[in-house]
Amino acid sequence: MRNIGMTGGISSGKNQVAEIFNQLGFYTIDSDVSCRKVMEKGEPAYEKIVSFFGKDILDENGSILRKKLGEIVFSNKEKLKKLESIVHPAIMQYEKKERSKIYGKNDKAVVVTHAALIIENGSCNQYDALIVVTCSYDIQIARVMQRDNISEEKAKNIISHQMPNVERLKYADFIIDNSSNLDDLYKEVKRIHNLITQINYGEKHN
Repeated sequence: MRNIGMTGGISSGKNQVAEIFNQLGFYTIDSDVSCRKVMEKGEPAYEKIVSFFGKDILDENGSILRKKLGEIVFSNKEKLKKLESIVHPAIMQYEKKERSKIYGKNDKAVVVTHAALIIENGSCNQYDALIVVTCSYDIQIARVMQRDNISEEKAKNIISHQMPNVERLKYADFIIDNSSNLDDLYKEVKRIHNLITQINYGEKHN
């Protein structure tokens, strides 16, 4: 259990959890960063994206304007599917190489890869286990409102376009509840860290 996936709804706190895992000695890979990497100029995914969507999605330096591309695919399911068919395989290949680099340096490393759509895109099957970060619906709404400075109605609309939390939890091997404060979150992440470490190596950590 060394190649672990982690997911959760918007504003559930995946990045915070990843930071704590790093502090505790696990390695983490952020799929948002991976996505930016594979879409950089000169990468194979870049060429395919520009070929399909045209040069209107590029800035003056020839880099992909991710926000503009996002606006195009948000309202067009076919174009979204096309983009995903280009980007997801590229991300998986990139992250596979990143994990290999980590394991090459530390053969006991535990790598946690966190992404919003691990379940939806079917990549959850490539991991030894899946962590789902969750929080209460009311807290999620409040966090989205604060993060994006939007109304409650808009926050609810964004959340409604994601997989329902109750459905996401069905795929979880481990659950981290981030409905409270940072101290409680640290304890939750530490608990999961201890479980995984003990499963792997029979070691207990206080």
